[in-house]
Amino acid sequence: MQKIDLYQPIVHHKTDRAPLTLRVGVPTNSGYTEGGTVSEFLKPETYILLSALPSELQERVKTAIQAIISGM
Repeated sequence: MQKIDLYQPIVHHKTDRAPLTLRVGVPTNSGYTEGGTVSEFLKPETYILLSALPSELQERVKTAIQAIISGM
C-alpha cells in the first residue's frame, strides 16, 4: 500500500492521462479500546479529477463545494 499526505500535491509521473478518479483509504480512529493497541480502520474515499468533467458539471460541483464550505 502506498502512503501519501493528502494535504501535499500528488504528482502523476506517467506519460499517459491522469485517472478520472482516485480511490484512497483514509484512516479513521474507532475510539474504542479494551487493552492492547488502538485499532485503526481505513475508510474508502473517492476523489474525482475535476478538470476531466464537462465545464457545466465543473461549475455545479464547484458551487456545491462552496455551499458546503460556507455552511461549516
